[in-house]
Amino acid sequence: MISIILALAIVVFVIYGFLGSLRSVIIPAVAIPVSLIGTFFLMFLLGFSINLLTLLAMVLAIGVVVDDAIIMLENVHRHIEEGKSRTEAAIEGARELAWPIITMSTTLVAVFLPIGFVGGLTGVLFVEFAFTLAASVILSGVVALTLSPMMCAYVLKPYQADKDGEREFS
Repeated sequence: MISIILALAIVVFVIYGFLGSLRSVIIPAVAIPVSLIGTFFLMFLLGFSINLLTLLAMVLAIGVVVDDAIIMLENVHRHIEEGKSRTEAAIEGARELAWPIITMSTTLVAVFLPIGFVGGLTGVLFVEFAFTLAASVILSGVVALTLSPMMCAYVLKPYQADKDGEREFS
């Protein structure tokens, strides 16, 4: 459990370092726990325990969640900078990225899901890993197409020029 919290903290720190805006950090920082809580719920429904392999799957899935949230955030922000309202920008940004996110999620599930059907000792060891990672990827896609655009519409603001004429996040 500590590894997930540590991974979340590192990810938030790195996102802030690269995006330079607390408003931009809020969206992936909320998307990560929402996806992880959904994954824990699906693990509960499937009867999986929290073990080293399921935690590894969730830590790996944090990268997918962050990737989905950031590409959505950047696309919506681009539309805001083009002069659209925040709501219009969120709808248009989500519409443009719906198929790429669905395709990426489906591809990752198609890669990891068959590991859960391998027989023998390997299959027994990796079934929880494969299904946990597949569930987490699916949930990250859903969060990226629903929660992230909605949060972009409420959280993001257009750039404002500072006193030197340089652009910065508000």
